[in-house]
Amino acid sequence: MFESLNSIHALTVLYDLSLTVGSEVELEPLLTKSLQRLLYHTGFPVGVVVTHEEKPQADGSINARLEMAIGDYGLIKQKGQVLHLPAALLLEDTPKLAEAPDQLAAFGTRKPQRYYLRLPVPGFGAIFLMGSQAPDTGLALQELFVPILARLGNAIDLCRRLEERTEQMETANRELEAFAYSVSHDLRAPLRAINGFSHILLETERDRMTAEGRDLFNRIARNVGKLERLIDDILQYSRAGRLPLAKTAVDMALLARSVGDELGDGYPGTAIRVGPLPPAHGDRNMLRQVFQNLIDNACKFSSKRPEAMVEIGAREENGATVYFVRDNGAGFDMHYADKLFGMFQRMHGETEFPGTGVGLAIVKRLVERHGGRIWAEAAPDRGATFSFTLGG
Repeated sequence: MFESLNSIHALTVLYDLSLTVGSEVELEPLLTKSLQRLLYHTGFPVGVVVTHEEKPQADGSINARLEMAIGDYGLIKQKGQVLHLPAALLLEDTPKLAEAPDQLAAFGTRKPQRYYLRLPVPGFGAIFLMGSQAPDTGLALQELFVPILARLGNAIDLCRRLEERTEQMETANRELEAFAYSVSHDLRAPLRAINGFSHILLETERDRMTAEGRDLFNRIARNVGKLERLIDDILQYSRAGRLPLAKTAVDMALLARSVGDELGDGYPGTAIRVGPLPPAHGDRNMLRQVFQNLIDNACKFSSKRPEAMVEIGAREENGATVYFVRDNGAGFDMHYADKLFGMFQRMHGETEFPGTGVGLAIVKRLVERHGGRIWAEAAPDRGATFSFTLGG
């Protein structure tokens, strides 16, 4: 059990527990590792973590909620179970070694534990370490555990706030995506009406229009077309975050060649070369869209070169497969690379290279949904290389 500690041993225990407390930002792993290390250092076989109400019931008990328990046969998955424990067991604010009451002694073990060590966690609840023998308390328990418990309470509070903020952000993102999808979808009908009536008016009244009038109507049609493409891209971006992943084995070389052949018809002056590509495990349709956007961008931005070239390949880096799409086109200044994958971000003017500025944002979202990442390397007038990885 918990034998008398000298100062060096005590410092070792404190250091180990401090590292454990500071190593996690999610609540459940933090509680699990903290409880495991406390059991290890004290020798107790059973540990229980509870949160509880502050006000006792009429019978002197307090309702406690089980958050975690590790018994002499492993992790006990009974989170949320309500325990009715004596108020005196929970409300003292210092560590305490005592005989275990019946409600606690039989929990999480094959046989009742006779003794418990209660460790109050400020702002959270309490940890109970239990065993069949009373430990030797050569070092004052309060001196050993109080600073660690205070730090654990702060870490738990931080985890809770982080989880709340994450949930709030996820909710806000879902609402924003739903709004964008709804607005974009609803805009299509009036745009089609504007485009359709403009064409009808242009055809029926062409002879009575001036050259300037016909030019204005053509401008309307072009801008409506641009807005329709933008709406389509926004809808694609929204779908990229909403559609479920359907992961299968994907022949990346075959997929890249298929996309390259399709796009090659629109860029007859561009040589598209696909090198050996290792297979991947992912959503085939999403990975096709990744290649579609990257290869199309590469073709577009190299289209003004006399010998335009686009290369699709792969390499190994730190044990991971890195796929890349490289071109010898216009490139860009790496000073602005951090903005490259944002919505509506463009490195070149609309008149020079048309587009909506959404394609790379879609690619980033699709790659990240596969557990990967994407980055770019480029220089002005020296082409660009877009590399990405995929998770398992």
